[in-house]
Amino acid sequence: MSVFVAYPSSGPGGTAQIGPYTIEGARGAPPVAGRFPLIVISHGTGGSQLGHHDSLTALARAGFVAVAVEHPRDNYRDDSGFGTDLQLIGRPHHIVALIDGVLTDPTLGPTIDRARIGMAGFSAGGYTALVVIGGRPNFALRAEYRQAVPDDPLMARAAAVGSALRKSGLELVGDPRVRAAFIMAPALGFLFDQAALAELRVPVRLYRAGADEVLRHPWHAERVRQMLPTPPEYEVIEGAGHYVFLAPCSEALMDAVPEIRRDPPGIDRAAIHARLNAEMVDFFRRALGQP
Repeated sequence: MSVFVAYPSSGPGGTAQIGPYTIEGARGAPPVAGRFPLIVISHGTGGSQLGHHDSLTALARAGFVAVAVEHPRDNYRDDSGFGTDLQLIGRPHHIVALIDGVLTDPTLGPTIDRARIGMAGFSAGGYTALVVIGGRPNFALRAEYRQAVPDDPLMARAAAVGSALRKSGLELVGDPRVRAAFIMAPALGFLFDQAALAELRVPVRLYRAGADEVLRHPWHAERVRQMLPTPPEYEVIEGAGHYVFLAPCSEALMDAVPEIRRDPPGIDRAAIHARLNAEMVDFFRRALGQP
């Protein structure tokens, strides 16, 4: 799996160009000595490990080690797992493997405080986070949603793929090492009822985009809010579209993929991310302890 890591360093600052993204950090700088909380990030369907690069570097500047994975078969280069068990059941396995990989890495492993691990997720990554922290989606609930929202294009695409298993023996997994979850516009919220989320015991901060053009309200973030056994911290970003949670980007990238990079009138993504990243740092400091 392709992985991006941001970590505290004593080296000089700078920027790094990785593909179309300008990263606020120096590539290959030596890690600071010490033990830091670990935050893992899961991107949305068809995304990449760099889609939330500003959050990763904001966390590193605040004293966290922050790591994002590019989910196999569900990224911008290869989304052939969409709607199958490779996505719905495979994604949490990727996160477990990611945490294992970081903790056993000879350079990063010794810098991690293993008692302070959190997770952030956007869209399908929000679904992934819910499963990792103990949620057990009820796939039978898809029928109820299809009846209530028959014109959802994502469900039509998933139905066209079919429900045949792609990997025999693949079962849902969680990871009790993850002690807190920061969830942005979670997809597939309709798969969770109270029974599916009954075992969740970790702090959750949950966001909904008020003008989400992808996820039908109230079947996703709002449903998750209602079904969680303990009320989460909950915020609606009024007027914002689904993709507001992706990092601000250059004009060239906006022109290349305007449908996910341009926001509705009156929405300042850079300003929203300055606040969002500060709230992410604050949440994980409160939930996991000060770095």
